[in-house]
Amino acid sequence: MQLEFYWDSAGDPRARGKGQSEVLASFLEGDLQGSGRQGRAILRAIDRIEAGQLDRWETTGNSYTLTLSSQGASLVNEIDENAEPFELPLPQLKEAVADWTAFVDEG
Repeated sequence: MQLEFYWDSAGDPRARGKGQSEVLASFLEGDLQGSGRQGRAILRAIDRIEAGQLDRWETTGNSYTLTLSSQGASLVNEIDENAEPFELPLPQLKEAVADWTAFVDEG
């Protein structure tokens, strides 16, 4: 997945992606926003699922519900009821969330 992170003129963190990466960029920007706290919570949940300590984990943010399981991650758009769930492997989500969290923490 190709994601680009940048700060807009107001100083807000933004994410941009192409194709299917648009959904992930929208999730990072809209639901995790400028706080690394939620990103770190997701990373901890992924680690617990990968270690077999947790079967399932779910959180709902401003626009998406994120569900994690050993089968992968699912992002359901809570605003657009016609949108299909976006499925991706845990390692891809983990990388994107870790990169976003580092980006906002550095800012």
